[in-house]
Amino acid sequence: MSNAFMNWLCRKLIDSKCKQMGLIKSSVNTVDGRTVYFKGGQGPDMVLIHGFGANKENWLALAPRLMRHYTVWIPDLIGFGESDRPSNARFNIAEQADRVVRWLDAVGVKNFHAMGNSMGGYLAGALAANFENRVLSACLLNPAGVKGSEHTTVGRAFADEGKIILAPTNFEEYERVVNLCFNGKAPPMPGFMRKYFGRMSIKNKALLDRVFMEFVNPDVNVSLNEMVEKTSVPLMVVWGDSDQLVHPSGLAVLKQAKPAIVDLMLENTGHCPMVDRASLVYRAHLEFMPAS
Repeated sequence: MSNAFMNWLCRKLIDSKCKQMGLIKSSVNTVDGRTVYFKGGQGPDMVLIHGFGANKENWLALAPRLMRHYTVWIPDLIGFGESDRPSNARFNIAEQADRVVRWLDAVGVKNFHAMGNSMGGYLAGALAANFENRVLSACLLNPAGVKGSEHTTVGRAFADEGKIILAPTNFEEYERVVNLCFNGKAPPMPGFMRKYFGRMSIKNKALLDRVFMEFVNPDVNVSLNEMVEKTSVPLMVVWGDSDQLVHPSGLAVLKQAKPAIVDLMLENTGHCPMVDRASLVYRAHLEFMPAS
């Protein structure tokens, strides 16, 4: 069977499963292009923001729990997943935050809770800093953008050699990235679906390189430290103590910048706690921001 057919089949299976969970897929056009997103649940609005090289499906373990109390909105950010990849898009964090707000305007969401992972955590912090009048709270999971934290092996490879390990060129490299995210304990997934996501990542290698270079460039981005320091939005930061991509020392750095942060270090947890520790993240968020 061709890759095109397998891609179509995987997409249909994923969308069907999400629909069974109560997540309905929609899309909307803005000046930035077409954004594809899931929506489900009821209650106050909450936006879930994926990380670099990821997609809206990263939230499928946590979303059903949050949907008990919130209307969740889960986009594929412009440049990722099923959303458009306009050639003129810029990917510094402030520009990405502006795009998220334009998308929210288009779907009619004004005030919202934000939760993000990795680059998405950095982005949630930018939303809290730049759109205080709209963000009700922000929960950052293993966020990127912390200035002054230690380097992981991945971070050192980029700092020393300019090597972007997270933008794979083949399926073997893609598998390595997945294993880094979950410390070699990636959640089970049918092989044909893993290959589907791998093909999408490999296909977008050139764009991923550009996105990475732009959102980590300190000359065009304000650090997350500065963002959390200046915002009055209630903040929670959750970090996996075994994160191999973004060093967990960032938690203490952010706590020093903003002592009022609610902080939680999860033991034996990697880069994506919303996947491998969904129940813990859900309970922690309920304590941080009790459901009304």
